[in-house]
Order: sequence, then structure tokens, then C-alpha cells
Amino acid sequence: MVARLSSKDLLVQSLYELMREQPYEQITVRAIAANCGLSQRTFYNHFKDKHELVEWSYLHVLEEYYESHREHMTFTDWYRVSAQTVWDQRHALRKIIRYQGQNAMRLSVHAPYAETFFRIIRETYGDPVTEDIKLAVNFLVGGMIRYVEEAVNMKETPSPEQAVYLFRLCTPECLKKYL
Repeated sequence: MVARLSSKDLLVQSLYELMREQPYEQITVRAIAANCGLSQRTFYNHFKDKHELVEWSYLHVLEEYYESHREHMTFTDWYRVSAQTVWDQRHALRKIIRYQGQNAMRLSVHAPYAETFFRIIRETYGDPVTEDIKLAVNFLVGGMIRYVEEAVNMKETPSPEQAVYLFRLCTPECLKKYL
């Protein structure tokens, strides 16, 4: 039996298809929905706007991975799946990252991404998330997001392995035990 894509997956696929032909800023919710044969109402049943769709397209892949590996997740594992996801979506991310308005991707992914590091600390290691840990994780996540912004715009995007190496190297000392 052939698996059908969910409405959310169809909308993501539609957005990425439209981005091959036009800038992200010019793509409308109406165009995204129409391109995949869904109504705007269906779009709005799932997402408040195209920026939330983009955020979901990136974060749900990571969340699914986390949920299936949560018992033994380390920061290195998280770096690896994050870098691979960026690599897989690099062509779309190039266009999305250019948008720097109030719903810029860098602003919307920081908090949920940091929360996953906090979950690793609490759920895998059983440690409390102190204020010092919060500061270090937020510093790390900010640097990772900045790296992704630069990396996807390079002539040759660094490989996931190169990104993981750099993320491990730049992990603050107080977080190294979670690698």
C-alpha cells in the first residue's frame, strides 16, 4: 500500500517546490495551498503563517528523531542529526535564511532548539538545568544558528561531519560532559 502524505507534509513539499522558482518572501499562503491542491482553510488549520510552516518543517524532523532516541541521546547525537537535517534542507534554507523580518527563522528556532538540549540534560543524564547551564546552552545554540546561516550560503556547504566537529569543539566546558 502506498503511504499518503499528511496535509502538513504536502504543504511543506509545496513550499519547497515554489521556492525553486521564486524568493521565499514572495510566496503566499494562498499559493502554497493551491500548489498542492489544498485550501487556505486547511493551511490555517495547521499553521498560522508560512513562517510557522517553515519552522515546523525543520523542527518536526528533529523532534521525531529525538523521540525515537530519547533514552540515550547525547549532544553529539543531537549535533549529528541537526547537521544532517540542515544539509538535507540546505537549498531551501538558503532562501529562507535570507528573510530577516520579525518571523526570521533564526528567531523562531532558538527556543525550541535550546529546549531540546535542556531535555537531553534532564532526561538522559538526570541533571537539573541550572541558570549557568541555560546561559551556556543559549550561547551554544546562538552560535550554531549563526554557523548555519553562514554555512548554507557558502559556495560549498560544509558536510554534516565538519559541522559536528566544529559544534563539539565549540561546546562550552560546562556542557562537555553531555557530549
